[in-house]
Amino acid sequence: MYLYLVRHGQSTGNERQLFFGLRDHPLTKLGREHARQAAEKLREVDFVRCVASPLARAWDTAMICTEGRYVVPQSCPALLEQDMGELEGLTWGAAEARFGDTIGALLTDWYHTPPPGGEDPALMSLRVGACVDELILRDQDTLAVAHNGSLSLILLHLGLAGREDMFRREWTFRHGCYSAIRIEDGRAELVCFNK
Repeated sequence: MYLYLVRHGQSTGNERQLFFGLRDHPLTKLGREHARQAAEKLREVDFVRCVASPLARAWDTAMICTEGRYVVPQSCPALLEQDMGELEGLTWGAAEARFGDTIGALLTDWYHTPPPGGEDPALMSLRVGACVDELILRDQDTLAVAHNGSLSLILLHLGLAGREDMFRREWTFRHGCYSAIRIEDGRAELVCFNK
Protein backbone atom coordinates (compact mmCIF):
# COMPACT_ATOMS: atom_id res chain seq x y z
CA MET A 1 0.00 0.00 0.00
CA TYR A 2 0.95 3.62 -0.39
CA LEU A 3 0.40 6.36 2.15
CA TYR A 4 0.45 9.87 0.69
CA LEU A 5 1.00 12.75 3.10
CA VAL A 6 -0.06 16.36 2.51
CA ARG A 7 0.36 19.24 4.90
CA HIS A 8 -2.45 21.78 4.83
CA GLY A 9 -1.89 25.01 2.89
CA GLN A 10 -0.84 28.21 4.60
CA SER A 11 -3.32 29.24 7.29
CA THR A 12 -3.96 32.60 8.94
CA GLY A 13 -1.97 31.30 11.92
CA ASN A 14 1.04 30.56 9.69
CA GLU A 15 0.69 33.95 8.04
CA ARG A 16 0.66 35.73 11.42
CA GLN A 17 3.56 33.55 12.70
CA LEU A 18 1.67 32.30 15.72
CA PHE A 19 2.09 29.28 17.90
CA PHE A 20 -1.06 27.27 17.29
CA GLY A 21 -2.19 23.71 17.18
CA LEU A 22 -5.85 23.16 18.00
CA ARG A 23 -6.96 26.70 17.22
CA ASP A 24 -8.86 26.56 13.99
CA HIS A 25 -7.14 28.97 11.62
CA PRO A 26 -8.61 28.90 8.09
CA LEU A 27 -6.60 28.76 4.88
CA THR A 28 -5.40 32.05 3.42
CA LYS A 29 -5.72 32.81 -0.29
CA LEU A 30 -2.16 31.54 -0.66
CA GLY A 31 -3.12 28.48 1.40
CA ARG A 32 -5.88 27.62 -1.06
CA GLU A 33 -3.31 27.93 -3.84
CA HIS A 34 -1.01 25.58 -1.91
CA ALA A 35 -3.87 23.07 -1.69
CA ARG A 36 -4.47 23.36 -5.46
CA GLN A 37 -0.73 22.83 -6.07
CA ALA A 38 -0.80 19.65 -3.98
CA ALA A 39 -3.93 18.48 -5.81
CA GLU A 40 -2.26 19.06 -9.17
CA LYS A 41 0.84 17.12 -8.11
CA LEU A 42 -1.41 14.27 -6.94
CA ARG A 43 -3.35 14.17 -10.22
CA GLU A 44 -1.53 11.05 -11.50
CA VAL A 45 -1.55 9.37 -8.08
CA ASP A 46 -4.18 6.76 -7.31
CA PHE A 47 -5.63 6.50 -3.83
CA VAL A 48 -8.95 5.10 -2.71
CA ARG A 49 -9.23 6.70 0.70
CA CYS A 50 -8.58 10.09 2.26
CA VAL A 51 -8.35 10.82 5.97
CA ALA A 52 -7.90 14.34 7.28
CA SER A 53 -7.60 16.29 10.48
CA PRO A 54 -10.98 17.93 11.14
CA LEU A 55 -9.39 21.37 11.61
CA ALA A 56 -10.49 23.69 8.78
CA ARG A 57 -7.02 24.25 7.34
CA ALA A 58 -6.48 20.51 6.83
CA TRP A 59 -10.09 19.64 6.01
CA ASP A 60 -10.35 22.30 3.30
CA THR A 61 -7.01 21.17 1.85
CA ALA A 62 -8.32 17.59 1.73
CA MET A 63 -11.50 18.73 -0.02
CA ILE A 64 -9.44 20.52 -2.68
CA CYS A 65 -7.10 17.53 -3.09
CA THR A 66 -10.02 15.14 -3.67
CA GLU A 67 -12.04 17.34 -6.06
CA GLY A 68 -13.05 15.38 -9.15
CA ARG A 69 -12.30 12.02 -7.53
CA TYR A 70 -14.66 9.38 -6.18
CA VAL A 71 -13.04 9.79 -2.78
CA VAL A 72 -14.75 11.57 0.11
CA PRO A 73 -12.45 12.71 2.95
CA GLN A 74 -13.08 11.12 6.33
CA SER A 75 -12.52 13.05 9.54
CA CYS A 76 -9.66 11.62 11.59
CA PRO A 77 -9.23 13.40 14.96
CA ALA A 78 -6.11 11.30 15.66
CA LEU A 79 -4.35 13.48 13.05
CA LEU A 80 -5.05 16.75 14.89
CA GLU A 81 -2.08 19.00 15.50
CA GLN A 82 -0.51 19.16 18.96
CA ASP A 83 -2.38 21.14 21.60
CA MET A 84 0.06 24.00 22.21
CA GLY A 85 -1.47 24.85 25.60
CA GLU A 86 -0.47 28.27 26.89
CA LEU A 87 1.42 28.99 23.67
CA GLU A 88 -1.76 28.88 21.55
CA GLY A 89 -2.22 32.18 19.76
CA LEU A 90 1.04 33.78 20.89
CA THR A 91 3.48 35.24 18.41
CA TRP A 92 6.98 33.80 18.54
CA GLY A 93 8.26 36.99 20.19
CA ALA A 94 5.52 36.98 22.82
CA ALA A 95 6.11 33.29 23.54
CA GLU A 96 9.85 33.85 24.02
CA ALA A 97 9.22 36.85 26.29
CA ARG A 98 6.78 34.87 28.43
CA PHE A 99 8.38 31.41 28.49
CA GLY A 100 12.06 32.11 27.76
CA ASP A 101 14.25 29.01 27.46
CA THR A 102 11.25 26.71 27.05
CA ILE A 103 10.81 27.98 23.49
CA GLY A 104 14.43 27.20 22.57
CA ALA A 105 14.09 23.72 24.08
CA LEU A 106 10.83 23.19 22.22
CA LEU A 107 12.54 23.96 18.93
CA THR A 108 15.72 21.97 19.54
CA ASP A 109 14.26 18.94 21.35
CA TRP A 110 10.56 18.98 20.51
CA TYR A 111 9.89 15.34 21.32
CA HIS A 112 11.03 15.76 24.94
CA THR A 113 9.64 19.27 25.52
CA PRO A 114 5.89 19.57 25.94
CA PRO A 115 4.53 23.09 25.54
CA PRO A 116 3.41 24.66 28.85
CA GLY A 117 -0.07 23.29 29.57
CA GLY A 118 -0.12 21.50 26.21
CA GLU A 119 0.00 18.00 24.84
CA ASP A 120 2.99 15.81 25.55
CA PRO A 121 4.61 14.76 22.25
CA ALA A 122 4.91 11.16 23.47
CA LEU A 123 1.12 10.99 23.97
CA MET A 124 0.53 12.65 20.61
CA SER A 125 2.82 10.02 19.10
CA LEU A 126 0.63 7.25 20.52
CA ARG A 127 -2.57 8.65 18.99
CA VAL A 128 -0.96 9.27 15.59
CA GLY A 129 0.69 5.84 15.66
CA ALA A 130 -2.64 4.13 16.38
CA CYS A 131 -4.14 5.89 13.36
CA VAL A 132 -1.27 4.76 11.13
CA ASP A 133 -1.58 1.18 12.35
CA GLU A 134 -5.29 1.20 11.50
CA LEU A 135 -4.55 2.56 8.01
CA ILE A 136 -1.99 -0.20 7.45
CA LEU A 137 -4.50 -2.86 8.53
CA ARG A 138 -6.95 -1.57 5.91
CA ASP A 139 -4.20 -1.95 3.28
CA GLN A 140 -5.64 0.72 0.95
CA ASP A 141 -3.72 3.44 -0.84
CA THR A 142 -4.58 6.45 1.33
CA LEU A 143 -4.11 10.20 1.31
CA ALA A 144 -3.62 11.69 4.80
CA VAL A 145 -4.00 15.47 5.07
CA ALA A 146 -2.86 16.92 8.35
CA HIS A 147 -0.29 19.13 10.07
CA ASN A 148 3.48 19.26 10.27
CA GLY A 149 3.48 17.78 13.78
CA SER A 150 1.20 14.83 13.10
CA LEU A 151 2.78 14.10 9.71
CA SER A 152 6.24 14.14 11.31
CA LEU A 153 5.06 11.62 13.86
CA ILE A 154 3.88 9.34 11.05
CA LEU A 155 7.49 9.25 9.81
CA LEU A 156 8.70 8.55 13.35
CA HIS A 157 6.15 5.77 13.89
CA LEU A 158 7.18 4.06 10.65
CA GLY A 159 10.89 4.29 11.48
CA LEU A 160 11.60 6.76 8.67
CA ALA A 161 12.79 9.55 10.99
CA GLY A 162 14.18 9.73 14.50
CA ARG A 163 13.06 11.76 17.49
CA GLU A 164 16.03 14.06 16.93
CA ASP A 165 14.71 14.83 13.42
CA MET A 166 11.39 16.21 14.61
CA PHE A 167 10.98 19.80 13.43
CA ARG A 168 14.40 20.10 11.88
CA ARG A 169 14.24 22.28 8.79
CA GLU A 170 15.10 19.44 6.40
CA TRP A 171 12.21 17.35 7.82
CA THR A 172 9.55 20.06 7.64
CA PHE A 173 6.57 19.24 5.47
CA ARG A 174 6.13 22.07 2.97
CA HIS A 175 2.85 23.54 1.86
CA GLY A 176 1.75 22.60 -1.67
CA CYS A 177 3.65 19.30 -1.79
CA TYR A 178 3.06 15.65 -1.08
CA SER A 179 5.22 12.88 0.29
CA ALA A 180 4.80 9.17 -0.44
CA ILE A 181 5.49 6.11 1.68
CA ARG A 182 5.34 2.54 0.38
CA ILE A 183 4.40 0.00 3.06
CA GLU A 184 4.91 -3.63 2.20
CA ASP A 185 5.40 -6.73 4.36
CA GLY A 186 5.60 -4.62 7.50
CA ARG A 187 8.35 -2.38 6.11
CA ALA A 188 8.04 1.28 5.18
CA GLU A 189 10.05 3.12 2.54
CA LEU A 190 9.98 6.87 1.96
CA VAL A 191 9.53 7.10 -1.81
CA CYS A 192 9.51 10.89 -2.03
CA PHE A 193 9.48 13.82 0.37
CA ASN A 194 7.98 17.23 -0.44
CA LYS A 195 7.48 16.45 -4.12
